[in-house]
Amino acid sequence: MEKNPNGKCYELILNYNCNARCRFCSQGDFDKTLNAPFAKIARNIYAARRDGYTRLGLTGGEPLIRPDILKVIALGKSVGFRFIRVQTNGIKLADPAFCAALAKAGLTFCKFSFTTDSARDHDALVGVPGALEKALAGLENLRRLKIRVGTNILVNKLNYRRLPEIMKFYLERGITNFVIIYPVYNGAMAVNAGEIGVSLPECAPYLRKAAAVLEAAGLPGEILFLNTPPCFLKGREKLAIGLDLFNTVVTAPDGRRTDLDANANAAKVKGLPCRRCALNRNCRGADSCYIEHFGWKGFTPVKKGGAAKPVKKSGRVYLSDNERCLVEILRQRPEASTKEVLELSKKIVLCRDCSDGNAVLVSAARLTEKGLVKSRLVKGAYRWSFAKPYAEIKKRL
Repeated sequence: MEKNPNGKCYELILNYNCNARCRFCSQGDFDKTLNAPFAKIARNIYAARRDGYTRLGLTGGEPLIRPDILKVIALGKSVGFRFIRVQTNGIKLADPAFCAALAKAGLTFCKFSFTTDSARDHDALVGVPGALEKALAGLENLRRLKIRVGTNILVNKLNYRRLPEIMKFYLERGITNFVIIYPVYNGAMAVNAGEIGVSLPECAPYLRKAAAVLEAAGLPGEILFLNTPPCFLKGREKLAIGLDLFNTVVTAPDGRRTDLDANANAAKVKGLPCRRCALNRNCRGADSCYIEHFGWKGFTPVKKGGAAKPVKKSGRVYLSDNERCLVEILRQRPEASTKEVLELSKKIVLCRDCSDGNAVLVSAARLTEKGLVKSRLVKGAYRWSFAKPYAEIKKRL
């Protein structure tokens, strides 16, 4: 596997302190007094851009509680990062003025940590009364500002059986980008494993049903699974994060740098089932802490050629971030060529990867399948336009 220089992400852990007390936090025993000084953050951002990184990720702890977070984001924008992501519990985003300031500073993508659609369960898991209500308000604030949004959903005993319903809940609220995270059993999660832990074999049927929800919504590539060995995603193995390169370097508050690809195998182990698996060469195995808790029960070698059964499409039309970007562009220019789409996308933060003509063609083709866009060939170049009035399309977004 070769690194993609156009997709390199530089991840900065700004701090370890937080305004929540998550029962599943893998940083439960980290030093909460560690906060990267702004001068060091600035040097890292300048160096990352100079070294060819194109994506900047900001995380913690909770990065939004830093007093200088707007300054950090603005610096990232000023040195040329078009993609700036914040990972957050969303509590601070209930303030519309703060959200507007983040957008002005240069934030392009907000990754929430929603655990469920139940306020009682979510608030209990993150240890803050009213946390879900505030985060949902933040989601609406950012959507009004047309900031890209997505969510991580951490699998646990309180939510795993309801993953399909949870997916539908957030789809209805405008999220079309999901990462389902199976927990790493260290930190607070190790302490609370008996109460909120659940094994991979128990989760597997619901993980596959969650993927089917996105497939039915016409968004088959908008869900990924982290810390989940592909053998628990039968027929959907390619959705397991880690089969391809991460292309990510992470810098901690104390300055330590970790290349995720160079260190991805450090906490992984392989067992007897892995030897006969068709994905053994690419799969990194299972987390060692998981094996200590649950063992190898349920691990079954993947056979070549397996595929999930096709899922019937739902009646509602949902759009990926790239598809939304193309819709926004066609609002500005009722008929646009692929070249014009690429140029106009530079000014729209909704776009995920309109870096080449192929990305545009894929998005346009999917919008055509959904009956929203049509094309015509003019002098050897495709020109794209709405297939129906935008007022009608808007009702479906």
